[in-house]
Amino acid sequence: MAFFDSHSHLQDPRFDEDRAAVLSRAAAAGVHTILVCGEDVESSRAAIALAANAKQPRLLAAAGFHPHEAAHATDAALDEIELLARSGGAAAIGEIGLDFYRDLSPRHVQRQVFDAQLAIAVRLGLPVSVHSRDAEGEVRPHLARFAAESPLARRGRAPGVLHAFGGTLREAQEYAAMGFLVSLTCAAGYPRNEEARAIAAELPLAALLVETDSPALPPQSARGTRNEPANVRVVAELIAEARGITVEAVSAATTANAEALLGRATLVEASA
Repeated sequence: MAFFDSHSHLQDPRFDEDRAAVLSRAAAAGVHTILVCGEDVESSRAAIALAANAKQPRLLAAAGFHPHEAAHATDAALDEIELLARSGGAAAIGEIGLDFYRDLSPRHVQRQVFDAQLAIAVRLGLPVSVHSRDAEGEVRPHLARFAAESPLARRGRAPGVLHAFGGTLREAQEYAAMGFLVSLTCAAGYPRNEEARAIAAELPLAALLVETDSPALPPQSARGTRNEPANVRVVAELIAEARGITVEAVSAATTANAEALLGRATLVEASA
């Protein structure tokens, strides 16, 4: 089995002391590819640097401003994100989106920065990795416009993924109908997270990805500790249990989905 961790933050300082060991454990667990997502200019630059120097597992990078950091996303900083994505061979623009749970940046600023980064993804022909917390309804019109403009969608490819999805099954189905993928985390095993288990059971397998969101969202058995990419197998096991299928089937499908979204994506011409 081979697993694709479709969202992590391996550049986080919490990995500084043992990052090589974390990657070795991931490889031993069958993780062959990990997407490392940025949260601002500095972390996006670090993600691209990690990906450029990776051997095993393969690391891919995404560049973007997290909604928590949107208040710091000046025009110059957004230009830097676009330059990093273009020159650094980013596989996606991310992590971007809206967060109305913590509201660490003003909501109108979050919306402006989200739209600015969706426009970058259109110009570069890249998919997006989208953060949505207590904002699933608010995110939808932004992504509907993006899907209509994305050169990936015009080619019949998924234009992005709703990462660590925390909405309802119905919302997940609506995003899948728009062409987006939906990614689940180890949080699908948390006792109160029945909606995530419903998504694991009912959403078409062709619309699902797995991720760890490392260092956040560890498995239920390790709550309160640092998460790491080796635990992506736990997510696949949760989906397999919910669907009554093998982990091998989940691994094969979610890896193929992630490769189609991210693994073969470099820059494409938006005008093509």
